[in-house]
Amino acid sequence: MTDSLQKNGLHPEKKYRFISLRYRFILITSIMLMLMLGTLALVLGMLQTRTIRGKIEEQGMAIAKNLAAISIEHLITYNYVALEKLVNQAVKNPEILYVIIHDKEGRVAGYSKRPDLQNKVLSDKVSLTAVEVKEPLISVHSPESGGIPVMDVAVPVYLPGSRDRWGTIRVCLSLELMRQQIRQTLWTILILGSVALAIGTLISNWAAQRVTRPLETLVKATIEAARGNLKQKISIHTRDEVEILASNFSFMIREILAQKQQLENHLKEIKRLQQYAEKILDTMSDGLLAVDMNKIVTAVNPAALAILGIPPGHTVKGRSVLEFFDKNTQFSAYILQSLENPSGPNQREIHLQQGEDTRVLLAGSGVLESDEKNSRQLIFNLNDITALKRLEAQIRQTQRLADLGTMAAGMAHEIRNPLSAIKTYVALLPGKIEKPDFLEKFQRTVPREINRLNTLTEELLELSRPPKYNFRLTDIRKLLTLSIELLETDFKASGIDCQWDIPNELPKVMADADQLEKVFINLMQNGAQAMPNGGVISIHVSCKNTWVVIDFRDTGHGFSAELAQNIFNPFFTTKAKGTGLGLAITHKVISEHGGQIEAKSKKGEGCCFSVSLPGKQA
Repeated sequence: MTDSLQKNGLHPEKKYRFISLRYRFILITSIMLMLMLGTLALVLGMLQTRTIRGKIEEQGMAIAKNLAAISIEHLITYNYVALEKLVNQAVKNPEILYVIIHDKEGRVAGYSKRPDLQNKVLSDKVSLTAVEVKEPLISVHSPESGGIPVMDVAVPVYLPGSRDRWGTIRVCLSLELMRQQIRQTLWTILILGSVALAIGTLISNWAAQRVTRPLETLVKATIEAARGNLKQKISIHTRDEVEILASNFSFMIREILAQKQQLENHLKEIKRLQQYAEKILDTMSDGLLAVDMNKIVTAVNPAALAILGIPPGHTVKGRSVLEFFDKNTQFSAYILQSLENPSGPNQREIHLQQGEDTRVLLAGSGVLESDEKNSRQLIFNLNDITALKRLEAQIRQTQRLADLGTMAAGMAHEIRNPLSAIKTYVALLPGKIEKPDFLEKFQRTVPREINRLNTLTEELLELSRPPKYNFRLTDIRKLLTLSIELLETDFKASGIDCQWDIPNELPKVMADADQLEKVFINLMQNGAQAMPNGGVISIHVSCKNTWVVIDFRDTGHGFSAELAQNIFNPFFTTKAKGTGLGLAITHKVISEHGGQIEAKSKKGEGCCFSVSLPGKQA
């Protein structure tokens, strides 16, 4: 049974009651023909019955009335012998079963072939009804002995011009001839109907085959298509809807074949990309860890296992990420925080303790959205930067030594000049102590160089001593306005136009107001010194993501990009005079406030010092 269903293209697990369309068509046609023939036989039978019965009634009524006209004199004279002779003559007609004449009292005056019933009163229901009729009556009934039904015609006998009934004439007619004619008609209809049914069946079979053969071709084509054979040609020429159906099916098959080929190509490309992605994940040095919103690991690559210290053969996928790390570790806290706030800051340095070693990871996360609700995942990118941090520490140590050498060379240069002057004057002092001009120069030069050494020492101490700052919530607008007012007179004297753009609503900054004021004044003075012939200093303040950004721009001579990289180094200066410690101290103050300072400039186009300070929301 299963093989048969599969052969017909049907699912083997389902139960089908399959009837061919051709057999259905033949069956329906045969039923329709049988219904039509049955209806025809019924209608013809009814019509024929009505016609024959009408003729029998007319015949019976005519015989009865004729007998009534003939027998009226005999009834008046009670001539029963004549009446008996009359009824016996009437039954010579084979269609008449019997004739009865009742007198006015209801007694039998004459009964065909039954002289024994003369002068008797018949007690059967038909007779009792017949002797009482005042109008002609026709009734059909079955004899008491059973058999074929008969028709009884009863006609009352009246005297001319009188309503006095003198008797009743009864004529009983047989309906056997009617039944024979009806049977002949039915047999004729049955024979002709059988012939018509046979011819109709053959014609319906031919018509069904004409329709079902192309449909069977289409069914076989669909079965082959279901089995995967799409490279088939369908040729049906019926010039009707079936040909259109076949044409559309062929077009659909071609489209499906093209789509199948396209899908196969896409599948090959997807498999290739999947293998490519798997190879990349397996060979990439960065760790990749995918975690869903239920903290379940959905994907992990070998680099992540190595970075996190998990053995390669350990099963990780499908388990909770918290099974491998203590909840109190930085990595677990980072995972939980990222899952709670996927759109928050997504990059962080994490220190992961593995035995006695501490590894530094640079972790970043991104959200992988999905069409289904609550099915998005977080992709964590893990980069082991332990070696990089060690290299950075070595570079910083080397840079500190280089900076120390630069600072030592700068100090030697700055100290050598005052000491040389003092040494020269001290060496000449014994021989020229009595000369007033020498003493005057000595008293003017030596204290000046000593003060220069003292200033240098104080700046070095300020640059190197631990900071002692008094941090408070500070209004940047108010502090900048005060700094500008302190230098406004000097700017006007030097032909410098000071312009500022400071919003009224700015976040307050946790800062030491005195230290920040020195920074602002130093930056504006540096800008003024870069414009000996006058110019424009502009101060622009903006707020970017709770950070307060202050830009100090001037239209001075500027400096090159190479100089901008060293401008905050101690003892580095572009001025003819100066120690080169002012911007180094400025950089230190900004750094101690948790901010950043950046210098941008082009030769001959002025420069811009941009100071960024973290703001505090009220």
